Amino acid sequence: MNAGLGAISLVLNEGADHPGPLAGATFVVKENIDVAGRVSTNGHPQWASTHAPARVNAAVVDRLLGAGARLVGKTHMDEMAYSLMGANPHFGAPINPAAPERHPGGSSSGSAVAVAAGLVNFAIGTDTAGSCRAPAAFCGIFGFRSSHGAVPMDGVVPLAPSLDVIGWFARDVARMIEVGDVLLPRDGDHGGFEEAVLLADAFSNVGASFAGAAAPAIDMLKTGRWREGRLDEDFFKTALAHFRNLQAHEAWASHGAWITSEHPHFGKGVEERFAFASAVTLDQKKAAEAFREETRGRIDALLGEQGFLVMPTAPFRSPLLNESDEQLDVRRYQMMRLFLIASYFSLPQISLPLPTKDAPVGLSLVGRRGSDRQLLALAQGVCAKLKK
Repeated sequence: MNAGLGAISLVLNEGADHPGPLAGATFVVKENIDVAGRVSTNGHPQWASTHAPARVNAAVVDRLLGAGARLVGKTHMDEMAYSLMGANPHFGAPINPAAPERHPGGSSSGSAVAVAAGLVNFAIGTDTAGSCRAPAAFCGIFGFRSSHGAVPMDGVVPLAPSLDVIGWFARDVARMIEVGDVLLPRDGDHGGFEEAVLLADAFSNVGASFAGAAAPAIDMLKTGRWREGRLDEDFFKTALAHFRNLQAHEAWASHGAWITSEHPHFGKGVEERFAFASAVTLDQKKAAEAFREETRGRIDALLGEQGFLVMPTAPFRSPLLNESDEQLDVRRYQMMRLFLIASYFSLPQISLPLPTKDAPVGLSLVGRRGSDRQLLALAQGVCAKLKK
């Protein structure tokens, strides 16, 4: 239990015991999600000192409280939600309960660690470019990124609004569904999920630890309808460049004025990303948006009428805490190649923890936009079959 204590930045006790679908469940929220009367630090002390306490709760907090859940804390995060490893130069890094010698993943690091350590029943984070998926895989728990626009972002500090979404964590898929039942709208009309599409590009460079852990799940999925899908290296290279420009341009639009006015100190990686963001042009942003529209049909075709993507959440175990900045940059690039598919094209994704004797790894299922509830139900079915 002590391993998770570094996850919680502020202890609370919000909400009263009353009937509801989440009655008796405890939860925490990331430090960029507003709680009335509290300052959302956004992972940076200078942000906290230059912003007033929230006047009202974020919409997601009110929904969960209204369903009977009890808010017990706010959780540490990477600076400005602009990183993937879980390290924060101002507040430290929460300890990964599943692998204390490794990074917990970010930017929703504290939320994932609080769940993995058993401190709460579920936790809320945000995901722009992998910020719920990375810590879920690294900490060995379930993590979900909702379709863009599915859950209101009112009262959440933005990073890149066209990419930002609410996500959540739990130790079992049934709890994931319970939270989804409270937060998610009804799914759009489509034919459900009948065909697993194994994204070959994503599996091409996985480590032996991942391959071994994923084999039972892949073998089980191949007993039903399945096919192999590809996107090719040119797609990933071009998409990643455009995605990076889009995220950066929106991040600077969200925070550039504050950075220019306050001159905050950032850690190395975040400092470099904001410096890059300050130079991204409007034309580059428009080109990124155009590429997204041009290639959306390719993603739709990859999924087909009843398909869901199967891919590693991250293609490796969490990096060790003593890995160099250069090594971590390589790891971040490898993860971003995979995370951009759901982020760029507004898709839901769930990371499933895989049994392993070593540090955790996660396998992801990705569905069409607006298929969030069916994707959670699919994950439950996959997990049930794996237990047989």
